[in-house]
Order: sequence, then structure tokens, then C-alpha cells
Amino acid sequence: MSYLRSRITIEEYLNSITNRAKKNHVGSVLNTFNIFCNQKYNKSSQQILDDLSVEVKRTQSNDKVYVLFNQFKDWLLVDHPEIEYSFGKNQSLKRTIKARHPNTVQLYLIKIRSIFEEIGNIEINSRLFNKRVKVPKAEEEDPEPFTKEQMRLLLDRCSNHGKLKYMVLKDTGCRIGELVQLRKRDIDISKSPVELKIQASYTKTKKARIAFVTRETAPMLKRLLNKKQDDELIFGTSEDEYVATGTEKTLFAYYRKELAKDYPEFGDIYQSNGRHKKTIHSIRSYCATQCAEAIDETWGHGYIGHKKYLGQYIRNQKKMSEMFQRSENYLMIYESIEVIDQDERVKKLEEEQQKSRIDMIALTNIMSELAEIKADNAKKELEIKQLQNILGK
Repeated sequence: MSYLRSRITIEEYLNSITNRAKKNHVGSVLNTFNIFCNQKYNKSSQQILDDLSVEVKRTQSNDKVYVLFNQFKDWLLVDHPEIEYSFGKNQSLKRTIKARHPNTVQLYLIKIRSIFEEIGNIEINSRLFNKRVKVPKAEEEDPEPFTKEQMRLLLDRCSNHGKLKYMVLKDTGCRIGELVQLRKRDIDISKSPVELKIQASYTKTKKARIAFVTRETAPMLKRLLNKKQDDELIFGTSEDEYVATGTEKTLFAYYRKELAKDYPEFGDIYQSNGRHKKTIHSIRSYCATQCAEAIDETWGHGYIGHKKYLGQYIRNQKKMSEMFQRSENYLMIYESIEVIDQDERVKKLEEEQQKSRIDMIALTNIMSELAEIKADNAKKELEIKQLQNILGK
């Protein structure tokens, strides 16, 4: 049956991917691998895969596969100023290849290995692969969530629509890819707190979950929903999740750049990988951190949808609502500040009242002293008159 092929090509594999975000990611990895193959061997990635497939069948050995992956790994870990490629609209921009972070290298190897197994029919033993192809361990960088002060600076810099969008993010802990897919029908404003149903199809884990918004966010969200149809996107700028997510990341990068002019910490980057410490995902980290501070870390991770912790909260929706309400004051930016201001006003009023009480006591003491002096003077005047009467006789 020669008319039925046992394998597909790399291009056919890429075209079979329907999810645009995944397709772009895999395409980027394959493009990098193709550049490596052309520079190192003067052959395309497809030719290399075909040659290795024949070699493995002939020799019954994967040794050359491990050699290839080691060379690719070493190539990824260094800069290549001699290699320039085009990108952007009409391919008008130029860029050279920079060294990849070890975590990125690991992801590239996993993806290329998967393609070799799926397309090239080359079985690769995991234990031997990990033993023969070693990637240096990456320096760990703790994710940096926004503080309340930084969140307020960001919110105050945005348009009203942008402010609402980021307030929903900090209340719900949504991934930006989840937020841009939310529709009016996913929100129940009849409940208190207002409830959002994040559909399984929206999430990275493919598990639906419930989230809520705080009382400071709810009025603005309700006003926006009044202008929307049930099936209409709330924040997404496109039905294409990949395009909408890219738009939001670009917009956030603009706000970050503007804020960094006045507040340099917004421009800070990690030395180990050159990435910004503040990204749109830092808002999600803010939500997890505040929920953890309000209750505990398990709740913080579970509420924002981390798979390891999510299950125990999915089973008890009422408990989730109660726990969110306990976390609400920690999540709020504006109303919590107003509460603090009110406490300060009360404290100031109490101090003024205390001062008034002290002044009243002092005034009472003075009045008492004056009364005593007046009585003493009256007594002395009476004694003088009595003495005058005696002398007059």
C-alpha cells in the first residue's frame, strides 16, 4: 500500500495544529531548529530528520540522535551575532539570535524530541536522553507580584476601561488568556459577591472554575455589562485568543514603560534572563499573594486555578464564596484605603475629643480656683466692714 504514507512531514505536522498559540510556539521552535540545522550541517530540519530516521533503522542505535540534541543544546546556550533573521510586519525588522535561558532550552529540546518521535518514528528512551543530554540548571528567580501601592499606581495610570480590566484580573487571578475569552453570559451579577464562571475551554488546565470580584470592582463591571450582549466578549479585542492576548501584553508593556519613567522599579529586570520583573502575570501573582495572606497558601494557589490545589475548592462552591469574602479586604485597592482613612479620621476625632476633655477639666479647675478666690475676697471684705464698724463706735 505505497499510496499510504507511514509518516507526515514537519510542515504537515505544523499545519495540523489548530490552536493558534500552540501553532505559533511550535513554529518558533521549529524555525530555530531549522536555522541551527542550516548553519551546522547546511541541511534543512526535514532533511536531518529523514536522514536520522534512516540511520536509526539501519544501525538500531540512537547515538547520533543524542549527538544532535547535545549540539543543538550547546548552540542554543550562546549568542549568534552572525545570524540575522527578519520578523514583524512585511519582515521589515532584523534581529540576531541571542542565547536562550536554560529553561527555554529545556522546552525546545522537549518539543523537538516529541516531533522526532511523532514524525520520524524515532523512539527515544527518557532515562538515556536525560543522561546523555544535560542542560545546565537555571538560576531560580522568585516571581514578583505587585504590591498594593504598585497596583494603585498602575490602575491610576490606565483608562477607565483598562482600570476595570486590571481590577478584574487582581480580583480573580485570571490568566490574561482566560480574561480575553470571558463573555457576559459567564458572569452572574445576581450573586453576592459577583460570580464569574471561567469555562474549561478558556483555561490552561482545561478545568472550569469559579472566581469573584470585590465590592469595589462590581459597580464598574455591572455598568460595562449593561452595554454588552450575552454572547459578547467583555474585554477581548478579538475572537482569536492569540491575537487578543498579544494585544493585552503589548498594552501592558506600554503602561509599564510609562510608569518606569517616574517609578524605576517598574522597569526592573532579572539579571539571569533579562526578563521584566513586572509582567501582566504579576497581577495574577498579586491575587495569589493577597489570598494567601488572608487565609493560607493553599487557598491562594487554589483560587487562581493552580491544578494541584484546585480540586478541593471546586467541590465546595459555598466555601469558596465565604473564603473570598474573607480575602476581599486584602484584594481591594481603593475601598481598603478609604477604610484606613476613615480609621485615621476616627482616631484624630478621638484625639481631639480627648484634648477637649483635658481642656474642660483645666477650665473647670480654673473656675473652681476663681470661685475660691472670689469667696475668699468676699470674706475679707466682710471682715473689713466689721472692723470698720467696731472702730467707728
